[in-house]
Amino acid sequence: MPSPLSLIDRLRGAKTSEGHFTDRELDDLKRSICNNLERILNSRAGMSMACPSYGLPDFSQIVHGIPERARDIEQALERCIEQFEPRVRKVEVQHTPEAQRPMTACFRIRAAVADGKTAEEIWFETVVVSSGRVRLT
Repeated sequence: MPSPLSLIDRLRGAKTSEGHFTDRELDDLKRSICNNLERILNSRAGMSMACPSYGLPDFSQIVHGIPERARDIEQALERCIEQFEPRVRKVEVQHTPEAQRPMTACFRIRAAVADGKTAEEIWFETVVVSSGRVRLT
């Protein structure tokens, strides 16, 4: 079923006539946010000539056995998401070490998405593999 809003209204972030997103629109929004976060988090700071701060610093060090840097990585993730994904707010990132995957770093991202009258909480699991690539689920 097509959206009741025009493309321009959807780009501007307009809501449906009830003042909030339908379940399907919210699911589509979450999927879009997840895809955008994956692009942002797989970009490295300094690689974009148009916006040198776009992306994350290289944090392959945490994957290679320096877990004491986890709080630095959490803060870098939070700053990057808050700066480059305007559809979310109240971003919290938590390092979740996993003994079964010693060559990865796992993080849980929690954020709020405003859907009109309320803010919907969303969660993403993030895995950083030894190559530095970030995967969101």
